[in-house]
Amino acid sequence: MEGGAGRETSVSRADATDGHHAAASRDQLLFAAMHTSPDAFVVLDHEDRVEWWNRAAERLFGWSVEEAVGQLLTDLVVPEPYKAAHDEGLRRRAAGGRPRLGADPVQVEAVCRDGRHILVELSVGELEWDGGRRFHAFIRDVTDRESARTALELSENRFRMAFENAPVGMLLTEVGDADFGRVISANPAAVKMLGYSQEELCSMSCSEITHPDDARRDARLVPRLLSGAVDKLQYEKRFIGRDGRHVWVAFSATVVREVDGSPIHSIHQLVDVTQRRSAAQELVRLNRELRRANEELAAANAELDGFSAAVAHDLQNPLTAIAMHADLLAESEGERATALRAAAAIARAARRMNSLIEGLLAYSRAEGAALRREEVDLDALVDDVANELAVLSDRPVRVTRDDLPSLHVEAILFRQVVSNVIGNGLKYVAPGVVPHVHVSAEKDPATHAWTLRFADNGIGVAPESRERVFEAFHREATAYPGNGIGLATCRRIVERHGGRIWIEGGTAGGTVVSVRLPVDGDA
Repeated sequence: MEGGAGRETSVSRADATDGHHAAASRDQLLFAAMHTSPDAFVVLDHEDRVEWWNRAAERLFGWSVEEAVGQLLTDLVVPEPYKAAHDEGLRRRAAGGRPRLGADPVQVEAVCRDGRHILVELSVGELEWDGGRRFHAFIRDVTDRESARTALELSENRFRMAFENAPVGMLLTEVGDADFGRVISANPAAVKMLGYSQEELCSMSCSEITHPDDARRDARLVPRLLSGAVDKLQYEKRFIGRDGRHVWVAFSATVVREVDGSPIHSIHQLVDVTQRRSAAQELVRLNRELRRANEELAAANAELDGFSAAVAHDLQNPLTAIAMHADLLAESEGERATALRAAAAIARAARRMNSLIEGLLAYSRAEGAALRREEVDLDALVDDVANELAVLSDRPVRVTRDDLPSLHVEAILFRQVVSNVIGNGLKYVAPGVVPHVHVSAEKDPATHAWTLRFADNGIGVAPESRERVFEAFHREATAYPGNGIGLATCRRIVERHGGRIWIEGGTAGGTVVSVRLPVDGDA
């Protein structure tokens, strides 16, 4: 060692001995440390011959220290393709040039005694010792580490390629304590689907682009995913696009976790099902319309059946009149006046039957078409119906009326309503009571709608049955004959006119049937 100029030192024999022992102890300590180091340690002379290496080097390269000492490092561990470059480096170093390898670790390939090629991390140092230049190197086997890093890079590249080129939308998001957080990345399919740019999406959280109704479901289910209670979430939900439209997606979410199971981030897959749902909703709508059309068709068929039965029932009245008066005519050959009255009744009944038949044919041809309304004098209509029913009755009957208005209605159909309602009032009367029906009318000053009331003195209808009697073929349990078609037909006709028909109890017993008709054009 070199001292400063003019400096004096004084060392005793005991001090020198102690110093020698201390240096020897340090050398032994350093030797033991190098020998037991987990990294290979090699000492080379200036010609690149091995002067010593530790146990880790023995294990790494397969040569014992005795076999390695004196051998060129090139011959022991440098692979054939790199020997020329290694020798060139030695010549440059011998000529005083700067060595290519230094203290900073570099990765190079090495060969072992058994021919295996490994990747090592190498750092080289230079020192002066015992009058000559020496080189030492720390060497670490990084083959497995680099293989794992390469595999990780390959996996990351594959994931990136799959993420970027997936035909479905994909979002990579942060995770919070109980929710999906900020979007980390979005693939082109998600950008196109939602309408946001990549930069816009990466400035938003997943909840910001989720429909509020579906965000509530996320808040309920996401904690179960993050806690590991479920492996993934799958359901349909709505995202809100940049233009505000609702994008329905088949949503799937999974979580990438640390080794200890704690969540790192989440991966979402989005399959746009907006059109599919629209098509399904349209199919539901069409099925609903078809069902409604079928119901209307069934109702129309039932109405036609009921109407035909009702008209057939009404045709029996003039036929009965014809038959009865024909019998009277046959029995009164010598009574000219009686014969003339019978003939006139027959003619009236025949005309009535013909009118009903024509009405039925016209109704059948005009099914679903607008009503052929005309001005009908209700005074004349009620009087004509009363006379007809009086002739057919087997006992005296009374039909009275107030002054009635003229209404713009379908004449043939509305005659059926008047005939059925008055006929029922005269029919359902207790024995020994003269049947009486009174017809009145009242105009609503606000709407100008007319309400006709047919009040009778019959046996009445129980409150619980006042709606059921309008059902086709419904008959109350009475001894009176009937087929339960008349009132059902009346309701259908009144409703076709835009009106309403209902039953109430009379103030003095009996029944009041009310028919409310709006002014023409309000139906």
